[in-house]
Parts: sequence; C-alpha cells; structure tokens
Amino acid sequence: MRTLFYSLRLAGLLAVAAGAVSSCLNPPDYSDTPSISNPQIFYKRLASKSGTSDSIAITVSYQDGNGDLGLADGDTAGVYAYRGGNNRNNNNYFLQPYIKDGQGNFQPYINPNPKLNYNGRFPRITADGTKAAPVKGTLVFGKDYIPGYPFRPHQEVRFVVSIQDRALHESNVVTTNSIIIP
Repeated sequence: MRTLFYSLRLAGLLAVAAGAVSSCLNPPDYSDTPSISNPQIFYKRLASKSGTSDSIAITVSYQDGNGDLGLADGDTAGVYAYRGGNNRNNNNYFLQPYIKDGQGNFQPYINPNPKLNYNGRFPRITADGTKAAPVKGTLVFGKDYIPGYPFRPHQEVRFVVSIQDRALHESNVVTTNSIIIP
C-alpha cells in the first residue's frame, strides 16, 4: 500500500510539473504579415539527354503569425486568377534579378518580354482546414534557365526576394548573396 501511495504521489507531482512547464511554453507572437530573412542563392549546371540548363535555387527563412502561407493548385480564381500574366497575386514568391554592370553596380534585369518574370508559386505550408497558428521554416525556390539566357557566363547576379500570404500581405524584401555565372 505504501508503494502505491508513493507511486500516486510521484505521478501527481509529475503531472503538476508537466502542467507548469507546458504553461510556460507560449506560442511565438509573430506578425500576420510574413517576414523573411537569411537569403541564400545556389547555382548548379544540370546536364540531361536533352541538353544542359542552369539551375538557381534561393532559400529564405520565414515566419508568419497565422500560417496562411502558400497557394494550393486550386487557388487560381478571384484575386489569384492568372489574367494573362498581369495579376501579381497569381504568384506568392517574387524575384527580381540584378546583374552587376561594368562600373560594379547591380542593376535590375528587366526582361524584354514584360509577360515573362521570375516570380513563382510555393505550395501551402499548412494543410487545408488547419487552425491558424504561427509557422516558421525555410523555403527553397528553384528556377531553371537556358544557359546564356537571361544570364551570360561571367555575369555576377543576385536576387531581391519577397513572399506574400493568402491574405495578400507582402513580406519585407531581402537580397541574396551574389554568384558569378560560370
């Protein structure tokens, strides 16, 4: 009987301790406007049977107060509609390339075809129907290019990056490190 009493007492103390610890663990208080940091750029030349391509991957760390990051495949109507490439909200990952000029200054690269841009979409971070909650993590976004277009060998390139949540709140803007195209 005495052993049972000590076991119950120990279990009770553990329950109280667990409750005390869990009450100290509050969810982080992030803004509902996404925030990004720590941008990095990586380059790789890919070879396949059909030829070669340049691949650039960009990573950013993110945090968002309600977790409404990412677009599902079905998010294509209303504010997310394509509209012939004229609706910025069709995407949620925004990239602006910059190329170093002969004077050592980075200049924005503007594609001669205004309908072609470097923006894209990343999938939903949380599942549909998930309760709004803070999220934090890393996004990796990759783009493949034809060698020599738009970036030529020996050009130094970097990107300015931002993301947008489903409520159309746009994050801060960050700039990647630069790379030299081989």
